[in-house]
Amino acid sequence: MPDTAAPRTSLILLACNQASSVRAAALSCLAQQGEPLEVVLSDDASTDDTYGVLREVADGYRGPHLVRARRNPVNLGIGAHYNVLMEETCGELLVTAAGDDISLPQRVERLVAAWRAGGERAELIASDCISMAPDGTLGERIVLDDLARCSVEGWCARRPFTIGATHAFTRRMMQRFGPFVADLWYEDIVMGLRAIMTGGALKVPEALVHYRSGGSSRPMLAASGAELVARARRQNRRVLAEIEQHTRDARVAGYEAQVAAALAPTLARERYLASMIDAPDRRTRWQSCTGAAALPLGWRLRKFVTFSYPEQISWLKVAQARLRGRHPGWTKPLVR
Repeated sequence: MPDTAAPRTSLILLACNQASSVRAAALSCLAQQGEPLEVVLSDDASTDDTYGVLREVADGYRGPHLVRARRNPVNLGIGAHYNVLMEETCGELLVTAAGDDISLPQRVERLVAAWRAGGERAELIASDCISMAPDGTLGERIVLDDLARCSVEGWCARRPFTIGATHAFTRRMMQRFGPFVADLWYEDIVMGLRAIMTGGALKVPEALVHYRSGGSSRPMLAASGAELVARARRQNRRVLAEIEQHTRDARVAGYEAQVAAALAPTLARERYLASMIDAPDRRTRWQSCTGAAALPLGWRLRKFVTFSYPEQISWLKVAQARLRGRHPGWTKPLVR
C-alpha cells in the first residue's frame, strides 16, 4: 500500500484514442522505481477503448504507487487537459507521459534526483529520448537542446528543440503563469519558455523515454477540399493559441516586448491565413490578399489559390503523390 503522506511527485499520462499503445505506456508508468508516486492515467474522452484499458491497468495494480484512472467527459484538447490535471493532482513536481510512449523504469527517479540535487530551483527538467517506430522498433537517440543554456534572447532568435513527452515541471511554475489557453496544442515550447523566463531548466544526460513517431500522428493528404480547409483551420487555431500563450506568459514575466517582437512575423502570417480560410467568398479573400503587402507576394497568392479552389488543390496533391509512387494513405483527422 502507498504511504499515507501525499507523494511529492505526480506522474501524469495523457492519452486519447490510443487503445493499441496505451497499455504498454501505462504499465511503464507503474513500473517506475524509487519513492511512491501519484500516478494519474488520464483519458481525453476517447472514442475507442483507451479509457477501458487505463481503468483495467489501474484496477489491477498492486504496488507502492498511488494509482488511478480518470477521463474527461468531453474532449478538451491538450491545453485544457493539462489544466484539469493540475487541479486533480497533488505533486510539487509533475512528470508528463504520453499514451503512445514508454517511460524507462528509472525515468522519474533520475528526473527527481536531478531536481533535488539542484536545490529544487529549476522549473523544468528534461532528458533525451530514443525514437520508436509505430511497431515498437527502437531507433536512434534524439538529442534535445539543453534549456539551461538558453536565455530569453536566445529563445527569441531560435526556438529550442524540446519534446514535451520528456518533461517534468513544477507546480509553482504553472501556478505563477496560470492555466493554459483552451486551444493550446504545443505545450512543450510553452513550458520551455516559462522555465527560461523564471527559475531555469535542467537536462538529465540520459535517454529516458522511448518516443513513438509516425503512426497515427503522421501527416496524411486531405481526401477532399473540405478536409483540406478543416485541417488548415485547425492548425491555424493551434498556432494562434500558442502565440497568445507565449504573449500572456511573457507579460507575466516582464518580457512581453521581446517575445512579441520575435513572434510578430509568425503572427502576421497566421492572421493572413485565418483571413484566407474564413473568408466568405473569393472577393473578400482577394481584398485580404492585396491588403497584406508586408507579406511575400508569391506566398500570399499561393494561399489565395489554395483556399479559393480547395477541391482542385486537394485533387492535385493526391495526383502528385500517386505520380511519385506514394499512396495518399487516407486517415481520419487526428483528435487528441
